[in-house]
Amino acid sequence: MTESPTESTADASETGEPAVAIHEDVTYASRDAGDLRLDLFVPEIAGRPPLVVYVHGGGWVFETRKNAPDLERYAAEWEVAIASVSYRLAEIPDGLEIPFDIDPENTTPRGVFPDQIVDVTAAIRWLQARATEYGFDPDRIATWGASAGGHLALLAGLIDDISAVAGNVYAPERVEKTVAPEQSGAVQAVVDWYGVTDLTTVPEDPEDIASLLVGGQISKHRDRARRASPVTYVDADAPPLFVMHGRADEVVSIEQTRSLVSKLRDGDVPVTSYELHEMGHVFGADSERTAMAQLTGADRPTQSVTASASSEPGASNDVLLPAHPPAGPDAIGQFLDRTLS
Repeated sequence: MTESPTESTADASETGEPAVAIHEDVTYASRDAGDLRLDLFVPEIAGRPPLVVYVHGGGWVFETRKNAPDLERYAAEWEVAIASVSYRLAEIPDGLEIPFDIDPENTTPRGVFPDQIVDVTAAIRWLQARATEYGFDPDRIATWGASAGGHLALLAGLIDDISAVAGNVYAPERVEKTVAPEQSGAVQAVVDWYGVTDLTTVPEDPEDIASLLVGGQISKHRDRARRASPVTYVDADAPPLFVMHGRADEVVSIEQTRSLVSKLRDGDVPVTSYELHEMGHVFGADSERTAMAQLTGADRPTQSVTASASSEPGASNDVLLPAHPPAGPDAIGQFLDRTLS
């Protein structure tokens, strides 16, 4: 299926929110396996808004960048530009049965880690290079992702540079910056929905999709798993993080988020964590397209919120630790406003 870039503008809403310029199916990178594209939503406001880069979930093996919340709505509501980006999905060996239905019409290119994070960071740099053209601020960027996309959003925010992923495991050319290499790719904040944070602690299963990501069983490739784990890159320079996870998640254990939050706090990194009681993966929704509705209905989930912040000795944390709205768009919008102002 061939995609051609399209552009349009959504009218301002009756609530007084800004109109949104929509740029769909824009190619940001050409790989041997095929082209990678993004969709971009830019609110038409005075000045240049910050940018949020959304990374879709799907176990690293299925779904597309269209698997996302209503990004046009949130671009207007939060007054931020939002880009939903494609990345190379993991290869599925012939004959392997996985617990997902793969759409045969999904033509997204495939590859093995670190291809996925190479693509996400390439998209960030491509967007930075074209910030003036599209009208957003290249120095105020957050990543946001869900599940597999949360894992990649975390990685993009926690690594200083894509070259850091190589370590002594991958050859430098595997992480070469071929797209807008002059750009920093720096991220100032991260929003994570129930992402995997430490692949070395994922339960062992020969058919586990985490093994597909790294190209072999985790137990036999623990060095690869460590290079692919966000917890590997936590240090005092990490950006502020905002995480949401259901306690009843049977796909990605909430212990994945708890271990990351613990390490962030040990490193004095600001983090806001929402634990949603009795909620499962995707907050019980059928996809990321409808997940936000699970948080905003009449029956809001019971939840626990914890937050930490770092400041100069003796300074007040009142600004850093505000009152937190219930889990949902208001909470995310507040976090983005606080960290990208």
